[in-house]
Amino acid sequence: MTSERPPDDADLASADADRPADDPTPRDERPAAAEQIAQRSTHRAALLALVACLALVVAAAAGPGAVALSPEAPTPTAQAGDAAPLTGDDRRAIAADPSDRAEISGGFSRDVYTGIAGDPVTIRHAVDASDGDEAYLLIGGNRLTDTGQSVGFIDVIRVSGSETTINTRTLGTDATNVESCSEVNCSIEFRDENGEPIAGNLSAARNSSEIPGATGAGGLPRPIAPQRYRLAITNGTFVVEDSGQVTPVEMAGRAELVLEKPTLHEEVEVFTTADRSDIPDTDPDAEESIDALRENGLDRTTVTKGDRVVLGFESSGIWGALSHFAGSTEDVQAGTELNHTVLDSFLGAEEGVSLRVRQTNPGRNQAASEFDLSAADSDDVSLILADASEGTAGDDDPTAGRFYLVLDTSDGGPFTRDPEPGDEFAAEFALEGTEGERYAFADGGEPPAAFDGTSSASGQFPYWEAADETVSAEASFSVRERYIRYDHVTDDGELLVEADGGTVTGTTSIIPVEEMAANFVNDAGEPIRTEASMEVSDGNFTIDADLDDVSPGTRLNYELYQGTSLKDSRNVVVVSNTSEPDRLAIENVTANVTVIEDGNLSALDVDVRNVGGVEGEGTLALDVDDRNLTASRDLTLSGNESRTVAFSSVSVDRLDPGEYQFSVALDNDVRNGTLVVTDDPAKTTLDDDDDAGDDGNGTDGGDSTDSSDAGEGGSADGSSTGSENGSESEDNGSESDGDSPDPDGEPGGEDGDDGAATFLPFGIGTRETFGGTVLVGATYLLGHWV
Repeated sequence: MTSERPPDDADLASADADRPADDPTPRDERPAAAEQIAQRSTHRAALLALVACLALVVAAAAGPGAVALSPEAPTPTAQAGDAAPLTGDDRRAIAADPSDRAEISGGFSRDVYTGIAGDPVTIRHAVDASDGDEAYLLIGGNRLTDTGQSVGFIDVIRVSGSETTINTRTLGTDATNVESCSEVNCSIEFRDENGEPIAGNLSAARNSSEIPGATGAGGLPRPIAPQRYRLAITNGTFVVEDSGQVTPVEMAGRAELVLEKPTLHEEVEVFTTADRSDIPDTDPDAEESIDALRENGLDRTTVTKGDRVVLGFESSGIWGALSHFAGSTEDVQAGTELNHTVLDSFLGAEEGVSLRVRQTNPGRNQAASEFDLSAADSDDVSLILADASEGTAGDDDPTAGRFYLVLDTSDGGPFTRDPEPGDEFAAEFALEGTEGERYAFADGGEPPAAFDGTSSASGQFPYWEAADETVSAEASFSVRERYIRYDHVTDDGELLVEADGGTVTGTTSIIPVEEMAANFVNDAGEPIRTEASMEVSDGNFTIDADLDDVSPGTRLNYELYQGTSLKDSRNVVVVSNTSEPDRLAIENVTANVTVIEDGNLSALDVDVRNVGGVEGEGTLALDVDDRNLTASRDLTLSGNESRTVAFSSVSVDRLDPGEYQFSVALDNDVRNGTLVVTDDPAKTTLDDDDDAGDDGNGTDGGDSTDSSDAGEGGSADGSSTGSENGSESEDNGSESDGDSPDPDGEPGGEDGDDGAATFLPFGIGTRETFGGTVLVGATYLLGHWV
C-alpha cells in the first residue's frame, strides 16, 4: 500500500537543480518544481516496492532491535531503535550487501537544537552500534535558509555515548574539538546514485572531482554561519545525488541544528571589591567567585586606591574561541575562573574582538595610564566566567555568557602607570566590523586553520556580514583615596562625642571586609574603658560608644582597629552637643536687682558655663532701659568650666530713682530682669533759691550798688552786697568782700559828685567799670571770691 506525502527538502533541492539561479520565485510556487514533483510522484508506486524490500532486508539483518522507518513517514525526533534507509523520490535504491553495513540504533532528545554561532552547542542523543561498528553524526547536508545556495555537508564526526558538545567556532577546521572524519580514520564511504563508490573518507570526498562543488565538500570559506543545519545519526555510508545533496543511506535519527547570530549587550556591570589580601581566611590559591566578589564589595563605580574594580561584559559568539584557547575540548562553564592569559591569547588572535581600559584625564604632558593585559600578573588580574542573561545564549549552549575582569588598583598592578586618586578610566569591549568586508580563512590548508584569517579579514568579527559595523559596550570608573572622615572634630582634629549617646558618625571609602572596632580609654580619674564596633553601610559608618555616664569636657583616647591592624588614633572630647562643642550658656541671673542712686551694679550676678566641652569664647552683654545703660564682658571658658560674672564697676549715676527693665545676652541665650534705683537715704537735695538777695522791698540784690560804692562793707541802700548767684557763693563757702582795694589804690573807688551811677548788665556802675571789671573778672576766673 502506498500513500502520498508532501515534498521534503530533498524533493525541493532536486527540483531546484534545473532552474535558473536568478529565478526569484519561491520554491513551493515555482511551476517547474511543482511539475517535477508531480511527475516524480507517479514513479513512487514503482519505487516503493523495491524500497520496501530493501528495508525488510536491512531490518532482518539488524535483528529484532531495529525498526524500519518508512519513506512516507514524517521526520520527528527518532527514538532509540529506529533505523532505516532514507531515500529520495528520484534516486535509486542502493544495491549493497547488508553485511557490509554497520548496525546502529539511536535517536535525538529533541527535534531542534539551538545555539549561537561561535559558541559550543551540546547535542544529546542515544547511540548504539553493534560490536565492532561505529556511529557517525552528519552535520549539514541541506541548503542555507532562504538563499538557494547549497551548504552541502559540513562535517562527519564519530559519536558515542549520550551527548556530544560541538564547538561551532572550530567545527570543520584543524582545531575542531570533535572526532572529525577529516582528522581521524573513519569507516565511511560516499557513493553516487548508482551505488558506485566515490570516496572512502572525508578528505577524499572533499577533493573528489566526482562530487559536485555545490555540496560545499571542498571545505569552509569561513566559520559556519548562523543558519539551519541537518543532524543525522548514521552508519557512515552516504549517497551523493546529482544535485549535490549528501544524504546518509541509513539513519537512526534525525534533527536540526539552528545557529543564531551573536549579539553584544551594551550594558557593562561595574562594581568594586576589596583587595584579596584584605579578606580574612582566604586561600590565595583558591578560585574566586562572583558571589564572593559582590559579598566583599560595593555597587559603585568609584574604586578606592588599593581595592579592585570589577568589569562585567556580556557577549555571544566568543565562547567557542575562548574554550579553544583555554585548552578545553568541551566548553567553558559558568562559574569558572580562567587564567587571564586565555583572554590575552584570544584577543591576540585577531578575531575582531577588542578590549581597552584607558585613563581619560591624564595630566598635562603626562601619558594616559592603560590596562596592559599581556604584562599583567595573575595576582593583579582575574578572569571569571558567569551565566548569560536571559536571551543571550541558545537553549543548548552550555557555556557562560558573561565574563568578569577583576583589576587591582594597587601600585605595581596591571596598568602602565599606577592609578592615583582622581584618575578616571573608560572601558570598552567591541566586536569589530568594517562595512564591505568579511572574515575569511586563509588559503593553504584542508581543513582550514581555525584562527588564520586572510589579511583583508584581519580584525573582523567572524560572524558579522558585509553590512555590519563595529558594536561596543562601554563603562567608566574612577579612583579615589582611602579615607575615614568623621562628622564632628575640632580644629585640632580631636574627635567630638556627645555625652548623651556617645555615637561617632562619618563616611569612609574603604570596604571593611573584616570587622572594625574602636576603643575609648581614659585612665585619669575614674577609669573609662569601652569598645564598640564600626557599622558601615553604603559608605557611611557609626560607632556607638555608650558614654551616657561621662561628663562633658572629659577627654578620652580613641583607637580604631581592623582586626589587629591599627587604622586610626586620636583624642576624644565628650561634649553636650557636637554641633556646638564650645558653646557658652547662661545658667543663672539675678532677676531682681535694687541699687541706691549713684551706686553700682554689684548686686547683679550672672552665672555662665561652657556647655560644649571644648574651650569656647563669648561676649556677655548688659542692656538697661533699652540701651540707656550698657556694658559687656568678654569671656573664655574651658570645657565644662563655670564662672560668675559681676558688673560692680558699672555705675547707675545716670539713672534717676525708679524701676527699669534689663537683659543679659550670651550669643542667642538671653535672660531678663528688673532693676530698681532707690533714693539715697543719706542725701538731702537742695533746690536753687530764686529770692536770694531780696531787700524786702522787692528790689533784687543784683540791682543794688556794688559793695565798692558803700565804702566799708555797705551798699547805698544799707543792704549787704551779695553775688549774682547766691547759691553758687554758698557752694563755694565764701562771701564777697566790700573792702576790696581799688586798683588805683583808692578805697571805695568813688566817682565824686557826678551824679547817679549807670548800671551795666553786670551790676557794676560806670564809675566802677574799670576797677569792677578787673575785680569781677579775676573772681570768675579763680572760681571763688577773694
